[in-house]
Amino acid sequence: WLTEILRFFTTIGESGLVWIVIAIVLTCIPKTRKCGLTMMIAMAITYLVGNLFLKNVIARPRPCAVDNSVILKIPFPSFPSGHSSNGFAGAVTIFCYYRRAGLLSLLMAALIAFSRLYFFVHYPTDILGGILLGTLDALLAVWLVKHLENRADAQSASNADKTEHVQEK
Repeated sequence: WLTEILRFFTTIGESGLVWIVIAIVLTCIPKTRKCGLTMMIAMAITYLVGNLFLKNVIARPRPCAVDNSVILKIPFPSFPSGHSSNGFAGAVTIFCYYRRAGLLSLLMAALIAFSRLYFFVHYPTDILGGILLGTLDALLAVWLVKHLENRADAQSASNADKTEHVQEK
């Protein structure tokens, strides 16, 4: 039964699909739009840094490529785990905006990450690297969005001051 449960979690983590769907849903709801957009930014950074750059530069073979007894074969390099990096990019972003939902998201991301070890398609360091990358990318995206908001607020305040000054003359 454990294999079936973990197969479910590894499947929903494919290509970050579950996190992309969550980000789209959050973006469609005005109250959660900022969180959804921030998730998309975090996952885009994770994809660029993890999948396009690190996987190709490090080019570490997967455990299933080294051990012929493993049934699941994946042709792409192993480090960092894309399932883990996407999961933690999404979950940490949600946690930064909504603590309770974020805790559930972190649990789901952890189960997805563990499933990759269970099926022997990643080494533990691949998972840890993915968790670290996803977490850092989420924190960067949250900071970036907050920074852009602060700049926009400052610009609005500056424009309002200029408008008041012109009206006084």
